[in-house]
Amino acid sequence: MSSDKEIEDSYHSMKSPSSSSNDNHEDSKDIENKPIVPVMPTPQVIDPTPLESEPTVPDSESHIQTNDFDAVEKQAKIDDAEQSESQSDENWADSIHVFNPDDEAVSAASLGQSIDNPAGTASLAGSVAASTDFDAETDAEAIDSKQQKRQKKKDKYSLKNFSLKDKTFFGINVTFNVIKRLIMYLIILIVLAGALIGGTGIGFFANLVANTTPPNEREMAEQINRLEQQSTLYYADGNPIASVRTDIVRSVANLNDISNYIVDGFIATEDEYFAEHPGIVPKALLRAVLQTLLTGSGTGGSTLTQQLVKQQMLTNDVTFFRKANEILLALRLENYFTKEEILTAYLNVSPFGRNNNGDNVAGIVKAAEGIFGVAPEDVTLNQAAFIVGLPQDPYTYTPYDQSGKIRDEESLQFGIERMNEVLYRMYRAEKITKDEYETAIAYDITQDFLPPEPREEIRQSYLYQAVMNGAVEELMLLNIQDDGYSWKQVYSDDEWYNEYYFAAEEQLRTGGYRVYSTIDKEIYDQLQESARAYEDQLGAVYDGVYIDPETGVETYYVEEVQTGLVAIDNNTGAVLGFVAGTDFENNQIDHAFQMRRSPGSTIKPLAVYGPAVENNIINPSTVIPDTAFVETYEDGSTWAPTNYGSVVSDTLMTARTALLRSDNLPAVRIYEELRSQGIPIIDYLERMGFNTIDSYTEEDTNNLAFSLGGVTTGPTVLEETRAFSTFANGGEYVDGHYIERIEDAFGNVVFQQDEAPTRVFSEDTNYIMIDMLRDTLTEGTGRTANEYMNVPGDWIAKSGISENSKDIWFIASTPSITIGSWIGYDSRYADYTIDVNDGFDRESVRSQIYWSRIVNDLYELRPEIFGTEETFLQPDSVREQTVLEQTGTLPGRFTHNGNTYQLTGPTKTELFKVSNPAPELTFDFMLGATEEDLARFWNNVRSTQEQQRRQQQQQQQQQQSSQESVESNEGDESNQDESTEDETTENPDENNNPSDEEQPAESTPES
Repeated sequence: MSSDKEIEDSYHSMKSPSSSSNDNHEDSKDIENKPIVPVMPTPQVIDPTPLESEPTVPDSESHIQTNDFDAVEKQAKIDDAEQSESQSDENWADSIHVFNPDDEAVSAASLGQSIDNPAGTASLAGSVAASTDFDAETDAEAIDSKQQKRQKKKDKYSLKNFSLKDKTFFGINVTFNVIKRLIMYLIILIVLAGALIGGTGIGFFANLVANTTPPNEREMAEQINRLEQQSTLYYADGNPIASVRTDIVRSVANLNDISNYIVDGFIATEDEYFAEHPGIVPKALLRAVLQTLLTGSGTGGSTLTQQLVKQQMLTNDVTFFRKANEILLALRLENYFTKEEILTAYLNVSPFGRNNNGDNVAGIVKAAEGIFGVAPEDVTLNQAAFIVGLPQDPYTYTPYDQSGKIRDEESLQFGIERMNEVLYRMYRAEKITKDEYETAIAYDITQDFLPPEPREEIRQSYLYQAVMNGAVEELMLLNIQDDGYSWKQVYSDDEWYNEYYFAAEEQLRTGGYRVYSTIDKEIYDQLQESARAYEDQLGAVYDGVYIDPETGVETYYVEEVQTGLVAIDNNTGAVLGFVAGTDFENNQIDHAFQMRRSPGSTIKPLAVYGPAVENNIINPSTVIPDTAFVETYEDGSTWAPTNYGSVVSDTLMTARTALLRSDNLPAVRIYEELRSQGIPIIDYLERMGFNTIDSYTEEDTNNLAFSLGGVTTGPTVLEETRAFSTFANGGEYVDGHYIERIEDAFGNVVFQQDEAPTRVFSEDTNYIMIDMLRDTLTEGTGRTANEYMNVPGDWIAKSGISENSKDIWFIASTPSITIGSWIGYDSRYADYTIDVNDGFDRESVRSQIYWSRIVNDLYELRPEIFGTEETFLQPDSVREQTVLEQTGTLPGRFTHNGNTYQLTGPTKTELFKVSNPAPELTFDFMLGATEEDLARFWNNVRSTQEQQRRQQQQQQQQQQSSQESVESNEGDESNQDESTEDETTENPDENNNPSDEEQPAESTPES
């Protein structure tokens, strides 16, 4: 049996939380204003079954003594009340359990059902009644204890007993401690963020420069002292043509030749730590970085060393890569060179705006001389301060405009304010005294500016202009390619084109390039001399007064015939020489490489006959009508071309004849067939080097008038001449060019002409075209050139006259050289054309005489370039065949609409491709003929054959009559004494009746 003490302890362990829960429950019930249902606390119940180790006690003696441990129970309730203060809202009923020897928990609500012993039940009821008063007392004491503790906590932090002074100091102390902690946390955060950013920045910097090979001392010395940036143009033999003209003037000075005012001003203004830093100032860089991050743009942060590196060794690109390299190179530069060397180089390369001639000046010497007219060691304080302020923004602070005139007062104020800033910084750095500063501030610097002296314009030449422009275009194409675009994209947009062009022009003017042309100086000089000697034989000179319709300003002008000529080496495509004009001073238009005009009939072999032979549409003997042609458009308008002189011959002619005569109507019919078969003529032109944006466009080639030279803009003389050289090169286009190579300032080749030849025509097509073009000189439109030319050789040629005789062309080739020329008026103020009545003969005559005389002069000077002993060789893929003269087909017989036709002669020999031999005779053998054309031809053939048959019959009858007469005379003589009435003579015509079979035609249609 358990002792009283064990029971007490067991009860105590279960009672304490129940009391606390009961209190809380009652509090919550009061708050909710709900009726209280009193439930008596349940004491611990002991199972009546005796333990094995103790004697059995009778039920009547078993009872619970609740009053033996009042003191202990009271203290336990107080402690439990304190510990359960935070749990006052819990349900005490759920936390009361009754002890069970079998370790089962029984709720107080079901207690009566859990006790089987009746005596125990009576005893338990008495114990519960006895403990009611005890719980009431302990609950009150627990409540008092909680209230006292709460009050103590409030009193502990209460300021009611503090004086105003104590309260004030207390508040300050608290505030200070809070701020101190916040600052400490902020500093820690900044340090951590700085470490993170710094580590990231260092890693990023290392990554940017990881693949950059730093230059050695010699390379850096060359770069920072490389002051000569002018580019130079060269002839083919390496002799200079001229240096590229630039308006930057520069002279070099030593530091000893520069005033201390200038040196001190630069250091005080641009780099106050110049003497101490190793090339960079970290805090200045950090300031610039922060400014960039916060405002989007950062200024400053660069030392004089960094500025020198940027000007001489890097580009002006605003990129992290460029900045990282700038920092790296600045540190390296400081390791190799002294401060004096760095400062000297900086003063010699920096830009200083413009001088009084309007030239851009670079270097301290030209700045002092060009603005104030003094040497750099003789400048005053104000002059030095003004010069020192210029490099930051030279074209804002400069006192002169591009023409050398002094700018307006408002514009000058920018430079004066900058000068005052320099003076202040010099004063702050103690480089000048207060008196000097105040005196300088009050000084009027404008009185020291030199008066304007506009520079004298230097006369240039066509050669300089052409090579300069050619080099710019090559650099421009390189830049377009580097940017990932195509030349067609850029050329299609004028604004975009100009952007690239002017950027490349500036690149050439200031980049120190060496441009090697293909121009042979001896040939070029001879061409200029000959052109000037014969220019007065080209046409009449006109003059007049042009009145501007908007301003009313009158301009007197003189209009002379202009000329352009290009001579190309066929094998290499190199332009040996050219004529761009004869009077550069009065007319700077480049008529060889820049001017674009209609090609006239020179387009025919390139875009009409060549493609037609290539696609087996024609051969040299193909017959084409030279009859009236009319094209009607959708709007009802018509186009009716004619031949030269508005003539329509109304005859038939072969392709060979049509080309040598340069007649228009056959060419139109051939081109119509090309167009109907969908032959892409623009592809042929593009392969022959034409700029299909500016010269010939696809839209141009869709018009029939293109076959006669009808274009929007047209080619240059260079383009048309080098395209014609395709025939001389066996059907391959060799790019005609006049820029051979471009090197940068360090000798690196940035451009080299090495374009591979492009196949345009097959060798059989090409040779057939060559043989047809030979006829131009011998029996065609080029007979005048052949007559006046003294140069032997195997020549091919083509002439051309555009509409209304605005453009007159002649192009001819040997196997070695191609020379093309153009004459015409620029018509800058009025529209002028070559007039056949101006006293200088027909257009083609004057043009070909001019061409021949220039060629003769050149042959006398350099006969080896003409290849006079070379000939165009016929390939095995071309053979001769005998064809009918009338039809260009093989002799033969055919039936059409029940009529039988047979033609066997006359015949001739003609060239044909082995792959496309002479065609069979058919009714519709002509190209581009109408039914009327065919009917007329065959009717004419039948009529001619019938006439020939009659003539043959007449001849036979005459022969028979003559024979009979002779025989009669002989009979009379032998039988004059005999007479017989029964003898008769056989009729000789009896067996000679005309045959119905057609006879060979011996005549051709009327022509």
